[in-house]
Amino acid sequence: MPENSFLPSITLRSMTGAARDLDSALQLSRAAGWAYRLEDWRVARAVGQGILAEADGQVIASAICWPYGESLATCGSIIVAPAMQGRGLGRALMARLLELTGDRAVLLNATAEGMGLYQSFGFEAVGTVHQHTAQTSARHTEGAADPQVRSARADDLQVVLQMDRRAFGADRNQMIEEIVLIGAVAVIERAGRPQAYAICRPFGLGQVIGPVVAAGIEDAKALIRHFLRVNAGQILRIDIPGDSGLGPWLTGQGLPEVGGVTTMIRGQRPATSGPDRIFALASQSFG
Repeated sequence: MPENSFLPSITLRSMTGAARDLDSALQLSRAAGWAYRLEDWRVARAVGQGILAEADGQVIASAICWPYGESLATCGSIIVAPAMQGRGLGRALMARLLELTGDRAVLLNATAEGMGLYQSFGFEAVGTVHQHTAQTSARHTEGAADPQVRSARADDLQVVLQMDRRAFGADRNQMIEEIVLIGAVAVIERAGRPQAYAICRPFGLGQVIGPVVAAGIEDAKALIRHFLRVNAGQILRIDIPGDSGLGPWLTGQGLPEVGGVTTMIRGQRPATSGPDRIFALASQSFG
């Protein structure tokens, strides 16, 4: 991406995987109150296309998009340093992201503060996402492990990718393959083939459970219970769509809702196929 100046002394450039860029993004997220780790930024940048804004050599804003195939992309990690807000940086970053995503439909999760900006770019609200987070207790280790849930094997990966593509409506292979490297994958197998899957990986202050993909809510609960059990005592986070039906159950499991965002889309989301559906997001940015 060629360097571009849109305000005096402020330029936009591509975000690289270099230590300086990742550390600058980390400092931005900390200033915004986000509990990101350097590894979280590394993964996000590795599977997406990032933009940084600089003023006098200092990084003052960031944004990333994640193209999934030719028909859909997500956007997120849009952060402007507190001292630089109100100067049109958010709008400039969003415009550049939409250049990168091209003709794809674009999905994002918006805070109340950001909705007006996204609406001005043609985004429409289509749902909600609810964050459930807590430090889990030892009670999750009580009782026997669920015999229908097992750890995934290497030869399960292609089936997992197929399930995810059917449920999400687009090819997220690169993202799934990246988070599999740092996380644990569990599946429910029937008739010799995985029928549902979930991933739990380090993120922020602890671990995040997601994606969770299943044909029915009971399989989704079984996979989540598995990770509650194996990560008992840790801080766990899970982001669920508003129509997942999991909210009250998660609260009963000791994971209360702590916040929510509005899902918005620009363009037409690709149709999903088959019975598989998303019960928990990979993240609010990844979708």
